Amino acid sequence: MQVEDKFTSVSIRQYGDEKWRAQLMYKDEEGNWKKTSRVLETTGRDTGRSKQVWKAASYEAEELRRALNEEARAAQELAALGIRPGETVSDYVSFYIEGRRPHVERSTAAEYDRILSKLIAPGIGSIGLDALTPDDVQGWINALAKQFAPVTVRKALVLLRSAMTQAVERDRLAKNPTRTVKAPKLEAPKPNALDEKGRAKVAQFIAIDPATKTNIGFALALYMGLREGEVCGLRWRAVDLEDKTLTIRETIGHEGSRWYPKEPKTDGSARTLPIPDVLVAALKARRAQMNEERMSTGRDLSMLYVIGGADGSFMQPHYLSNRWRRTADALELIGTEGKRPTFHDLRHTFATAAIAHGVDVKSVSSMMGHANAAMTMNTYASADPDAKRRASDAVARAIEAEVSRHANDGQILTLGRTGTED
Repeated sequence: MQVEDKFTSVSIRQYGDEKWRAQLMYKDEEGNWKKTSRVLETTGRDTGRSKQVWKAASYEAEELRRALNEEARAAQELAALGIRPGETVSDYVSFYIEGRRPHVERSTAAEYDRILSKLIAPGIGSIGLDALTPDDVQGWINALAKQFAPVTVRKALVLLRSAMTQAVERDRLAKNPTRTVKAPKLEAPKPNALDEKGRAKVAQFIAIDPATKTNIGFALALYMGLREGEVCGLRWRAVDLEDKTLTIRETIGHEGSRWYPKEPKTDGSARTLPIPDVLVAALKARRAQMNEERMSTGRDLSMLYVIGGADGSFMQPHYLSNRWRRTADALELIGTEGKRPTFHDLRHTFATAAIAHGVDVKSVSSMMGHANAAMTMNTYASADPDAKRRASDAVARAIEAEVSRHANDGQILTLGRTGTED
């Protein structure tokens, strides 16, 4: 339906002594006829049936029809973009999320929804999109910073900025209201890794019963640096105990309270890793146990999860984390930051120990599935509290050895005082 087709049947009638009423019939979006009217001022003119008055009233009525058509045309253009007149910031961010939903992981889309409902909507969501200013956004960010961690506040700003950037690109806004807005500064992450004594204590605990589900999970993080989602998503088809390698092909993600298997987030996260000998025997024992259990179900062993059930189920990451927390409490473990280590800190422990014992950073980065070696270096190079002492001692020993090797190369001259020495 053409916009102009919506407004027809203009009628003009006298309204009082010096006024006229113009009435227009129009169709709504469902095609139903409605009517609107406007009182036309004709004060100072002959209010009889003169052609002059009729012409003036007709002109104003036509102006009304033209204005309504322009409003309808603008509404159609906005509707084509999924936008409704009078929309709020929440409306547009929701529209932006829906456009992104087919292109991101379900867990990512769920996080967008959470940020919108918990952080954006309560603060600036009701402000009209066209009315949002940089001052509004900065005030909102400052308020969030008093309640939430910097990383949470930054996530909220990134989502809002992305949505507003799209609004500008689609000519919905003239300027991005998030421009010049500053988010709280993020402190460099400090891994709460286990030191040498803590690592030994965990290794001894695992060795007591190495083939249990949870202990296999702990060992995969401690000895190989796997993430909890990667541990829970590891299937036997990805484990080659003859070649002593395993391949990260899947991880367990979540959408709200629902957990599901998915591909690794980045190409670097999909990787093949060598299995240390200390783990090979435990994995063989675990596989033999699962092979017996799956006989009653008839399931293919290769498709079962290493720390899952014989029925094909996987262990949810939060359950593995909870079991680790109980274990860490029982062992009275304390990380390098003076706190109880989380399950993810076992991954930190692997990287810290690897670098502390001379493994090159590029290899550690590859095993961790990091995007680049710089990320690994910045995070772990100084995580070992004894690293600086060992580095200092190593340099001192090296210089002492050089002195011994070159002791007879020449005579050391003792210089006299020049008057400038203390």
